[in-house]
Amino acid sequence: LAINTTTRDAGYFEELPIQEIDVDSESFANRSLVRARIFDWDNALQYAVKSISVQPSLMGYISKGIALCGNEKLWDAMEAFDLAFLFSNRDPITIDILLLIKAVALFNAGRHDEALRRVQDLATARKHSHTVPCRTVEVSFALRVHLTKFLVLTCLS
Repeated sequence: LAINTTTRDAGYFEELPIQEIDVDSESFANRSLVRARIFDWDNALQYAVKSISVQPSLMGYISKGIALCGNEKLWDAMEAFDLAFLFSNRDPITIDILLLIKAVALFNAGRHDEALRRVQDLATARKHSHTVPCRTVEVSFALRVHLTKFLVLTCLS
């Protein structure tokens, strides 16, 4: 089994004609994520909506939520992430990832305290299981907040 380890720019996949890509829910969701990586939020949202219209899915709703965050529609994004829970199959790791995605969305929208509280609550609720992802996100948030404060104070001096 040969594995191609060549990395490509996200734009490479966008250049492929739609006919060369399977027209299924997962393909549209993936295309949405590629567009989001290059900050093309409107097209990312269009592909996410196409994904959901073909077949509602976990990745379809996650990609829609990400695209809505990019379009600064936080509460619409949170609704899309909430709908993604319907496709989690009650898997605790998938649920934790969705909760962390929602916390990241809040953080990126400037709601730092609420995002930190959510991650801390998740870490507390999962004390006896996999808290490493929660701690990683929590530390990342804290570093960003402190760095932002430092930069603001430095610029004001």
